[in-house]
Amino acid sequence: MTTADAADPTRADDLRAERDELLDVLSGLAPDDADAPELYGRAGFLGLLAFMEDWRPDDLGRAAEAFDAAFLAPGDSADWSLWRASYAHVAAFRYEADPRPGLLDEALRRYEEAARCEGLDDAVVLGMRANQGHLYLQRKLRHGGTAADAEASAAHYAAVLDAGHPSSDLQQVRYGLGVALAELAFASGSLVDRTVERARLEEAAAELDRALSEVRQRPGDEPPWVRDAVLRSVYVRGAVWSTWPDPQQAEALEGQVLHVLDDPEYEALLGPGHFDGFGKILYERATHRGDAEGRDRAIALLRRAIAAWRPERDGSVARTALCLAQFLQARYYDDGDVRRLHEVAGLADVILAEGRAEDRVSRAVHAGGQMMAGWARFVLHERGLVPDSGDAMSAAIQGVMGAVEEGFLYFDHSGGVEGMPGWSSGATPTDELVPRLDRAFAAWSRTESEEKRAEAALEMLRYMPHMPMFFDRAKEKDALIACVLAFRPDDPDWQRQAHAAVGNVRLRDSMAGLDNRFDDIIDHFTRAGARPATGAPGAAGDEGDTGSDAERHHRHAAEIGHIEALGARGEHAATRDDRDAARSKWAQLRHSPQITEHNRRLMDAKYAAVDAQDAVARGDVAAADRSIRVAVEARDGLADDHPARAELGTVLEDLLLARDLLARTLGVPDAPPLAGRLGADRLRAEARRLPRDRRARVLGDSGAARMARAAAPWDPAAVQDAMDLLQEAYDLAEQGSDDSLRYAMGLGGGHCALAEAEPDPAARARSLASGVGLLETALHGCGGPEHRLYAEAGRALAHAQRLRGDHDTARRTGLDALRGHTWAALLQSGTDHAAQAAAQATDAALEVAAWCLRDNTPAEAVRALDACRGLVLHAATTSSTVPERLAATGHEDLARQWRESGAEAARDPAAAAPTVPSALRRRVLAALTGSDGAQDRLLTPPTTAEIAAALRIHGKDALVYLVPASDDIGGTAVVVTCRADVHTVPLPRLTQDAAPLRDYRPGAVAARDLGPVPGAAPAHRPEPLRTQLDRLCGWAWHAGVGPLLDTFATPGGLGPRLVLVPMGTLGQVPWHAAWTDGPDGRRRYALAEAEISYAASARLLCEVAARPAVPHTGAALVVGDPTGDLRYAGEEADAVQRVFYPRGQFLGRRAGGGGAGPGTPHEVVSWLTRDGGDDSAVLHLACHAAVTPSARRSSHLSLYGGELSAEELTEAVGAGRRGRLGLVLLAACRSHVSGHGHNEAYSLATAFLVAGARSVVGSLWPVPDDATSVLMFMAHHYLRAEGEPPARALRRAQLWMVDPDRVLPPTLPPSLAFRARHIDPDDLSAWAGFTHLGQ
Repeated sequence: MTTADAADPTRADDLRAERDELLDVLSGLAPDDADAPELYGRAGFLGLLAFMEDWRPDDLGRAAEAFDAAFLAPGDSADWSLWRASYAHVAAFRYEADPRPGLLDEALRRYEEAARCEGLDDAVVLGMRANQGHLYLQRKLRHGGTAADAEASAAHYAAVLDAGHPSSDLQQVRYGLGVALAELAFASGSLVDRTVERARLEEAAAELDRALSEVRQRPGDEPPWVRDAVLRSVYVRGAVWSTWPDPQQAEALEGQVLHVLDDPEYEALLGPGHFDGFGKILYERATHRGDAEGRDRAIALLRRAIAAWRPERDGSVARTALCLAQFLQARYYDDGDVRRLHEVAGLADVILAEGRAEDRVSRAVHAGGQMMAGWARFVLHERGLVPDSGDAMSAAIQGVMGAVEEGFLYFDHSGGVEGMPGWSSGATPTDELVPRLDRAFAAWSRTESEEKRAEAALEMLRYMPHMPMFFDRAKEKDALIACVLAFRPDDPDWQRQAHAAVGNVRLRDSMAGLDNRFDDIIDHFTRAGARPATGAPGAAGDEGDTGSDAERHHRHAAEIGHIEALGARGEHAATRDDRDAARSKWAQLRHSPQITEHNRRLMDAKYAAVDAQDAVARGDVAAADRSIRVAVEARDGLADDHPARAELGTVLEDLLLARDLLARTLGVPDAPPLAGRLGADRLRAEARRLPRDRRARVLGDSGAARMARAAAPWDPAAVQDAMDLLQEAYDLAEQGSDDSLRYAMGLGGGHCALAEAEPDPAARARSLASGVGLLETALHGCGGPEHRLYAEAGRALAHAQRLRGDHDTARRTGLDALRGHTWAALLQSGTDHAAQAAAQATDAALEVAAWCLRDNTPAEAVRALDACRGLVLHAATTSSTVPERLAATGHEDLARQWRESGAEAARDPAAAAPTVPSALRRRVLAALTGSDGAQDRLLTPPTTAEIAAALRIHGKDALVYLVPASDDIGGTAVVVTCRADVHTVPLPRLTQDAAPLRDYRPGAVAARDLGPVPGAAPAHRPEPLRTQLDRLCGWAWHAGVGPLLDTFATPGGLGPRLVLVPMGTLGQVPWHAAWTDGPDGRRRYALAEAEISYAASARLLCEVAARPAVPHTGAALVVGDPTGDLRYAGEEADAVQRVFYPRGQFLGRRAGGGGAGPGTPHEVVSWLTRDGGDDSAVLHLACHAAVTPSARRSSHLSLYGGELSAEELTEAVGAGRRGRLGLVLLAACRSHVSGHGHNEAYSLATAFLVAGARSVVGSLWPVPDDATSVLMFMAHHYLRAEGEPPARALRRAQLWMVDPDRVLPPTLPPSLAFRARHIDPDDLSAWAGFTHLGQ
């Protein structure tokens, strides 16, 4: 040791004599003698030294006895510290002699006590730590220890190495460290699911190799641990290779493995784990070389592994048995040796005899065993060596499909095991499966029995959806499909099974991008027994199901297929009604006992993700967070090694990105980072478990999300990492599929982003060329605007072209891409769905418009601006004119189907909204926009010539788009004149950030208001509306109206007649009420200088212009105070009807009664859709109205007993009943406020234009009940008593309101006259809220 006594070695006999002398002295002392403990300590120390001289066991025993006695009353001198360390050494030696766990625990305890002693020599301390490292390692290796033992061992060994003391055997310590690190890695994770730490394994191998290198440089014989170090090094490197395959690594490993196997000195050290791992390495290399003898040698090693396997020591043998069975299967395909078939069958029995645990690996291995059993018996039967194998093959298929249903197994024969080309050809004999299918198909073709042909065809079709390499066998699939559908056409049970199998085959093809026959697929599932989603609980569930278990199983499979097909069609075609139908149907089916918990969890997560996307689209962060939590819980409910976790993690990554982007616009914090988010390498490892197409989606979708996050703030390294993922996904995806187009777009955008940041011109040009090429490929692959990615791909390409300096091409590309947004809106089956589709158009259209303005092409800017305006209105207008359009293009059959769908039927507003299925809408749009319907320009805004013609019909001078400033351009008025001239007017102060507009909050202050004002409610009480409007309209003059009117100045002083299209939040401004101080000190209002109307879009302007003007006949419906709480509205309506429309109909409440009805929604819709109505009729509505942004019913009138929404108006009034209105006056609050975004301009007022009205008057804010009653009476006065057209009648009524010397007409009732005398001319809230639209 390190004391003076130990420094001079003594012969063992002398040490024993000295020890015995001390023991003799002790024998004469009393047990409690004070000197006894120290004498025992010295005797124990001498006994230990004697043992270490010639290793006599009795010396160790006597040393232990002496130390036991000494430490009954230990002292505290330096000798006692040394003796305590020696006492620990004795315990360690006793364990080595008798390796019992109790002795090991005692030794470790003694070392821990000694380590707390002070004054020990460094050599003693380091010797103790080396021994502690050894003991902890023995506990791990020999006594079922844990990762904590391996970690403690490694820490002790590392401390000794760090000290580098010359007394330590550093090479042996380094060997111990290598073993401990390897054991720690294996104990902390799994090679099977790649949770083992690769870096730790490689560190372990490096330490072992360094220990070997250093010890071989020492003179003398090799120590006994060298062979174990060699063996462990090879084994660890083999483990690294088997988990992270590398062909070059395998080549080096092969030599090391052969060296070990060919040296008989290693034979006694080899165990089943070595035979298993080394056999797989040799099989890989031999298969790679085409070395049949080498493959058989590898197979022999696996046989030795199984023969030596002891489950109580080595765990489950099933994985090794399955691997050997797969290698034997591959060798059978080489030589046809029937003995291999029998051996595979025996191995399958071994696997199946183990049973299965409910984890992914066990389930997958068990299913693999079932498959091997079925295959072996099938081939043995095929060769006439065993009886019929039908039961075995059926059990195999059922077992495999059960594992698939539970999510424990995925089929993927598209590429085998990555990095192991040799092993893959053995483990997954893809090259043989295709010829076997060909042989099976040929045999099937020769089968004469019609029944056997059909049954065989059905079995092949059922298996095909899980075999990606069969996707492109179109000829064979078509023949099999024709066979099963033609067999027993009158047997409903057979036909249901046949259609279910065909539906699944076609669905899998479509989802892989091979075709898009979703309508046919859905029809197959319907014929297979799937029922439509009705929304009624249990309608598609199992309640009330009858029939056998098999019948219920087939029906259930058809229902699931139907849901998947609806969802797939909704995703492919971007049709929200399909998606909603799939969600509804899943809600009905999810509690079925035939739904596995795995599938229920995954489907719940899928629809939670859809709900989260919808919540983000409508700006609801809280709802998005709730749905995201559901998806997170579903992911966390899966086992840690479950292959679907990577898919759900990728979905969550996308959702959180969208959620955070929305949150930043609202000033809400980002969500916390996603727990369990995978790094890129780990993501790749997890994705390898999935089928090829799903693997591509995991990599590609994650890459796209990572790229978006890396772009802000800019992180070029992260962008490149994301692009690497996208490139891998692009290479995996079926070329031409939606997935491949998406990843081409992502890659193209990434290259362009890198180009923008690239300072080197040559490198920038190369990146741009790559980006443009990929984006051109994506856009070409979309085909046309009917593809859901067309708009996005075109916009991205236009960006790239503009970045390259090709501005003309970029504008053309960008303008053409906008047609994709129009198609998406037209395709949707309902107004709310159209609004969701149209919401994406605004940013794209404004960006392209900015390009056009910067490039001084204002006519193109008009086209871009109108492309994002009123798409929901355009969709509604188009729907109402479809039959006529189809008839004009010769599609009478489609017109009939449209009518039969109920699109034109009048309905009760309380009933469900009538919708045309998106599948029919898609066929109709294709007909109206295809080559044979080229004359129908549904997807393109009107030309400037068409706008000019509409302006002339309306009697207007110009259409003016008011475009606020953006990052790309300054504020601008884009003017189209009635002569088709287009020019711009710079408006530098026209910005949406102007304080008067930004702070404008028209609160709920008026009697006719119900419901919230669009936008977030202010935290403080807003200023009075009058104050806000004074400031807003004063700004409006200087920012827009003043400079605009200056350009229309004429010598004769005649004011221009303008139609305004205010973009974005500018739509909240009453531009006709813009004012400045006049020369007489009074306000000079815009409506005194010009006649100002408004339009939702040029499209709607042209549509309304095409309606022929008709003289008014006196027909009218006046609705007043139907809810009974608007006294002045009731008086107003009563006066209007009695004075101006005495032959008209009155609904609601009036003094003295006499109304034709209380004013229900049904009464109003019935009047609108009446047969034989008057095309010039007037509708006056004096009631409450409300706006709920982005809701299904975004704005509505409050009538007696219910509500009538803008959406219901556009959906209820069909083509045959349009055009029954001359004028609609909406004397209700916010009746011209859009509930679907400012640029949609979808309000109650514009809804009536869609419903056929020629002119509409609506309001922009909560109007005061008293002043409104007077203004409405005066508008009718100028309309009827003085014969003015609607726009001029409203203008004159408003000018009358601002005239302090106004003259009251004699027909004005006394109650209204009283209120008129008290109206302040400069109170804008009293009159300026009403606007005119239409003729």
